[in-house]
Amino acid sequence: MSALQELLEHYRKTAKNERDKGDKFERLTKFFLENDTRFSDRFSDVWIWNKFPGNEGKVDTGIDLVAKEKYSEGYCAVQCKFYGDKTTVDKSNIDSFFTASLQQITGQSTLKTL
Repeated sequence: MSALQELLEHYRKTAKNERDKGDKFERLTKFFLENDTRFSDRFSDVWIWNKFPGNEGKVDTGIDLVAKEKYSEGYCAVQCKFYGDKTTVDKSNIDSFFTASLQQITGQSTLKTL
């Protein structure tokens, strides 16, 4: 078992509930985007949605993370899914993400999705 698989299994076993498991996975994804050079070279900042300065008090409606493009004025919306190994993500699982990510935030006319 890889270190990542061990960590994910640890999250599954120690999470108090599904929300706690999802929060842990969001923080892991944020850490990955900030530290893996494929993404850290692309993004200047990554926020969990409720810490994003431009969320204007909106509750989480599908966007879990927002990443600021380093070389442009754009933002990238990220939705994190922490399902079982054999689970398939269907369109219905991500509809609220697409709806939320298409809405205008912080004066930007577009929000890219990752």
